[in-house]
Amino acid sequence: MKQFLLKLMSLLLLLTTAAYAQDRTITGTVTSAEDNQPMPSVTVLIKGTNTATQTDIDGKYSIKANAGSTLVFSFVGYTAREVKLGSSATINIQLVTDSKQLGEVVVTALGIKREKKALGYSMQELKGDALTESRDPNMVNALSGKVAGLQIKQNGTGPTGSTRIVLRGNNSLGSNNQPLVVVDGVPIDNYSGNTADFWGNKSIDKGSGINDVASDDVESISVLKGPAAAALYGSRAGNGVIMITTKKGKKGFSASLSSSLTVDNPMQTPDFQNVYGQGTLGVFNANATGSWGPKMEGQQVTDYTGKSVPFSAGNNNLNDFIEKGNTWTNNFEMSTGNDNTTFRASLMRVDNKGIVPNSGFNKTSFTLRGTGKLNEKFSTDAKISYSNQKTENRIKVAGDPDNIFRNYLLMPRSVHFSDLRSTDGYAFPAGAQMDGVNVTGKPLSWTSNYAGLVRNPYWAAYNNTNNDRRNRFMGFLSFKYDLNSWLNVQVRQGMDMYNAQYNMRQATNTPYWETSGTYIVNDEKFYESNTDFLVSLNKNISPALGFVATAGGNTMYQRSNLMVGDANGLFIPNFFKLNNGLNQRVADTEARKRINSLYATASLSYNNYLYLDLSARNDWTSTLSPDNRSYFYPSVGASWVISEMLERKGSNLGPFSYAKVRASWAQVGNDALPYQLLNYMDIAVDRTTDPNGNIIPVINANASNTKALYDLKNETIESYEFGVELKALQNRVGLDISYYNKDSKNQILRVQSSGADGYEYEYMNAGLVNNKGIEAVLFANPVKSGKFNWDVSLNFAKNTNKIVELTDKSKVQFLNDNSTGGFLQIVAKEGGAYGDLYGRAYIRDAQNNIVVDETGLPTFTTEFVKLGNFNPQWMAGLNNNFNFGDVSLGFQVDMRYGGSVYMGSIRSGMTAGTLAGTLEGRDKMLVDGVTSTGAKNTVETTSQNYWNRLDGGAEPWIYDATNVRLREVTLGYRFPKGLMSKSPFASAKLSLVGRNLFMIYSKTKGFDPESGYSNGNAQGIEFGSMPTLRSLGFNLNVTF
Repeated sequence: MKQFLLKLMSLLLLLTTAAYAQDRTITGTVTSAEDNQPMPSVTVLIKGTNTATQTDIDGKYSIKANAGSTLVFSFVGYTAREVKLGSSATINIQLVTDSKQLGEVVVTALGIKREKKALGYSMQELKGDALTESRDPNMVNALSGKVAGLQIKQNGTGPTGSTRIVLRGNNSLGSNNQPLVVVDGVPIDNYSGNTADFWGNKSIDKGSGINDVASDDVESISVLKGPAAAALYGSRAGNGVIMITTKKGKKGFSASLSSSLTVDNPMQTPDFQNVYGQGTLGVFNANATGSWGPKMEGQQVTDYTGKSVPFSAGNNNLNDFIEKGNTWTNNFEMSTGNDNTTFRASLMRVDNKGIVPNSGFNKTSFTLRGTGKLNEKFSTDAKISYSNQKTENRIKVAGDPDNIFRNYLLMPRSVHFSDLRSTDGYAFPAGAQMDGVNVTGKPLSWTSNYAGLVRNPYWAAYNNTNNDRRNRFMGFLSFKYDLNSWLNVQVRQGMDMYNAQYNMRQATNTPYWETSGTYIVNDEKFYESNTDFLVSLNKNISPALGFVATAGGNTMYQRSNLMVGDANGLFIPNFFKLNNGLNQRVADTEARKRINSLYATASLSYNNYLYLDLSARNDWTSTLSPDNRSYFYPSVGASWVISEMLERKGSNLGPFSYAKVRASWAQVGNDALPYQLLNYMDIAVDRTTDPNGNIIPVINANASNTKALYDLKNETIESYEFGVELKALQNRVGLDISYYNKDSKNQILRVQSSGADGYEYEYMNAGLVNNKGIEAVLFANPVKSGKFNWDVSLNFAKNTNKIVELTDKSKVQFLNDNSTGGFLQIVAKEGGAYGDLYGRAYIRDAQNNIVVDETGLPTFTTEFVKLGNFNPQWMAGLNNNFNFGDVSLGFQVDMRYGGSVYMGSIRSGMTAGTLAGTLEGRDKMLVDGVTSTGAKNTVETTSQNYWNRLDGGAEPWIYDATNVRLREVTLGYRFPKGLMSKSPFASAKLSLVGRNLFMIYSKTKGFDPESGYSNGNAQGIEFGSMPTLRSLGFNLNVTF
């Protein structure tokens, strides 16, 4: 009996176990631990199998599983959870966010969030904190050195100046080379700011449009480098995309206030000589333009005002003219929300006092954003931003007579700033004479030899003034409808519009320009709207095969208008009104453009380790003829997460915790500008007078000197790239390396014409420009122990450019159409590289010795030869961040290796005899060189003759542009929570900040080789740049 009962119990237990082990349905809900909200699209996987499902829009799931199985719940940005099944058929789970994984979710084209591991192309994302920590008023400058392959170059025009942004080299010979800027899915106009020529010609730098985005509103910036990343933006994205995602409101209430103050002064200044003063050939001359006179030993001389003064250097350094600049930035923001709605508002104010007297700017930015969930399926998102900037006296650039920083290089060392500001209005008093000529009321100046090209800096700062005002609105309104848990439809309307007014005043008696005075008014309007519709699908085809697709369209409309009014020759002195001009001119130009587009993208994933992306876009543009206005852009990308695959098979890569390979191919393009298809005329109305003094209007119709091409086609950029991503030591060390190759075909070129049809130039499609290179991002967490943490990253990029072919009509394209004094050209020559510098070089013999003439001075070629290229050979940025409890320290070193730059400022100072390098050989010197016969030079000369001779060549002023600088440093302290609990604040952080602290290495001592006067395609020339500013200050941030 006992034996029978034992067998019976065993049989019952076996039957029970068998029944229990059969498949049964497990259900439950997955919510977020952060806000208890249901989480759709969470993957629920039976561990060790390919059986999986996903939660629906309400976070619910259902899956069949055996008893004893383990369910794995995972979602991007959250820590995965494993639950072993017991007797319960209902498993409810909460997932907790994982800060490390959150960094792997990135914003891609059209604002679509993707897992970074799924991407087949290279992109980098920076969080907003990385941009605001150093409190740079020019937000885009904070990107420098933080993204591999991204070249940031700020003009030498101060905090209000523009910045040139280039990704993976220059593509276009005649069009824009800067990336498209997109804010919250809406493209905005990143106006160029300044493309001045070598001589300035009343040019100023009006800044870059991207800086109208308030830096404290930025949540993150995604840099889409290659065409594959940006293909969905079509013809506007040939140069890559800078995608800015701004902040939204969050659940609950919070508010924060930040305030920063930085003090600005030059990072470095030139080394002047204080031995020799005004004059020429060692003899004092009160009307001389340079410092080639006798030694300054305190002897009495009669100066340019007719007074007897001591001949001494005195207080004539640059620091005696410039002032301490400062920037004060204040930002307030608040956020509130509940389960259905969120709202955020921010107000930012920036006040800047420039280092140049009578200069500065202020900017006010205001942003509102709200989201709403009207029901379970219908939601909306809306934002409006407004910015208002007022700027006083932007500095004139390059060779303009009002460029203060060019003039001080020419000013004799014996001329004192205190004397130049000693008279009312900075002008000669009544009855003053210079060289026997009455100069009453004219600018107080030490010379008239340059016909006004050298000017009193105070006259330029206080009398020849300018100001501008810009009002800008940016925003969008979007609606989203969830048809079900895996399909939704979205409609978005975006807008960008601004109005800018600019006024320039040239005082009466100003030499060189119209001596009776000039008044110029510009009124600029811009409007762009983008209407998008988007259908998005996210559904697993099977437990192993995922499918995400997007299809939609866009219509873009753009309109710009510029009205210019000039009044030359003022009837009433210094009365600046357009109707006060003897000669009046009014011109009004308008441009319109529309692009209609359809696009689609599809992404397939296999077991979350193998991904395939396909995308296509077709644009129809109004700027090309009906036969050419439609063009198609495809792309394909793939990624293989090897480590994920091996993990599923129970294997691994040893020390590597993560390994991925990727590849992509794409085609995008550059669109044509409006009105390049048809010949047209500019009409302007001037006003003049007849011999009797009667005013006569004159209508001038000016034809373009460039012949249009009706059959013009868009430029095409075709690119492929490969990449590898590795992580080791539990993800504490990682490497992301890319190789890319891109061809820019069918260039829109402006080439020299025969002139037979009356045109000097003509448009045509031709040419091929190739860029290829490597990028690498190395990051590590060397120390992570207790309260101490150290993160370090190194960005590296090397790009090689080649002009593969141009056209039979022209084997060379000039990037600088305007004159540079006839001694330097920036060209793209077939077989050469984009940005080659050509100029007059030293004549040398077979042994590379400089050949001198009979006076013992160097000789120069009559033809132009290649002297260098303005592009760096490679760029790198080293970023370090240390945290010890509540204390943090970060610093960045920025590096540029190679490339050449024409240093116009050094040329000015050396030929004027003001820089220390001119001290040697004042009495006599022997140039190291040979004669035309090969004999060693024995003819002595003087320093003045030597440097004046070098003024006629280009090679002496070509410098290696290699430089290494300490770009930024931040030292922060977060106040302890215990202390904050006794205050009205939830948290507080105080930071000391520094930018451009010092130049670690450069061959252009006292000058920044990265400075320039233009952000156009003709780079590689520095001339009269404002010194790069060192900024030191603090930032206080508190939350409520």
